[in-house]
Amino acid sequence: MGELFLCQREIASVPYFIESISLNVYSLEELCYYLKENIDLVDTSLMEEELISWIQTELKLTSLSEQLSRLKSEGKSLTEFVAALAAGCNYCTKEEIVHMRERLAAFENKSETECRKIRADRLLEKKMYNACILAYSRLLEQPEVTGLFAGNIYHNLGTAYAGLFLFEDAADCYGKAYEKNQNPRSLQQRQAAVNLAEGILPKENITAEEAKLLQPEEELKEWADAYLRSSR
Repeated sequence: MGELFLCQREIASVPYFIESISLNVYSLEELCYYLKENIDLVDTSLMEEELISWIQTELKLTSLSEQLSRLKSEGKSLTEFVAALAAGCNYCTKEEIVHMRERLAAFENKSETECRKIRADRLLEKKMYNACILAYSRLLEQPEVTGLFAGNIYHNLGTAYAGLFLFEDAADCYGKAYEKNQNPRSLQQRQAAVNLAEGILPKENITAEEAKLLQPEEELKEWADAYLRSSR
């Protein structure tokens, strides 16, 4: 992980494998680090018996495992489950636990499709463009994703393609977005992406003095960064 952890509790001889990012963790501190850094990717699959059993048998945290088992059996939310895990050691601060609770609260009382959209949006916020392109594309394959909802997904997919300087793909997505959501911003961004695909750089987004100092490739990147910020 690139960090040194001071583990105050048992270290597992057999790691717990986090499939979503292909990561082995050997302590509760490492697990909490994963949760803190990847809270937007965490879903209800975390609330599995395998994790609860690992905490019991490998980490020897009987009280925590019993608490987690009770939360699961009582049908408590993922937010409560993660908060209990994070409170099980001193790795996360109170403020960090509150932050995780707030991020997870956005998923409550939402459909699975809506939750997937939120996660994809947060990947976009983090500029994890390839990951969010895959997530948005899979969402658009779902039969229930139609109308305005599909249009908003296409808009964000266009922004992700623009982040990779794939402006033709971005323009195509913005066009599909406008067809479905009739949002003037999608139409505006489509034209901007078309211009970029054709190498037309909007000079008004940088000053004349800055334009003199920038080489063409640098100028493209300068405007594209501003374009991405405005298209979210």
